[in-house]
Amino acid sequence: MISRMLVAVDGSEQSKKALKFAADLARRYEAEMHLIHVTQPFVADDVFALGAVAVPVNASLDELDEAGQKVLEAAVEIVEKAGLLAPITDLSHGDPGRQIVSYAKDHGIDLIVMGTRAMGGFSSLLIGSVSDKVNHKAPCTCITVH
Repeated sequence: MISRMLVAVDGSEQSKKALKFAADLARRYEAEMHLIHVTQPFVADDVFALGAVAVPVNASLDELDEAGQKVLEAAVEIVEKAGLLAPITDLSHGDPGRQIVSYAKDHGIDLIVMGTRAMGGFSSLLIGSVSDKVNHKAPCTCITVH
């Protein structure tokens, strides 16, 4: 039933929790695991914490890619420690919701797993959450881990 699984990772604790959940599912279903990290320009504050990596707001695309690569490497390590084969990874740029959905469509993904950000109601209304966008537009089943 689940042969290809996509996990969106951003280095946050919620993302790590979703990744561990997904690794357990991948093991049970012998599913191929894909990891995606999407970089996008920042528009607030001087420094943005990307999981354990701090990135300046005015960071270049190369700096964002370097930070994103570190997030993916940490996620691969978690997957391998769970006893799974190295996952397929993708570092994308742009709107995270759109990129995750696009990747799922292009790669025949059966399940998307992602964490949530505990955003307040007003903030969520203004900018929307990535998980909400993905849940509404994805071509497959989505699991959001809290």
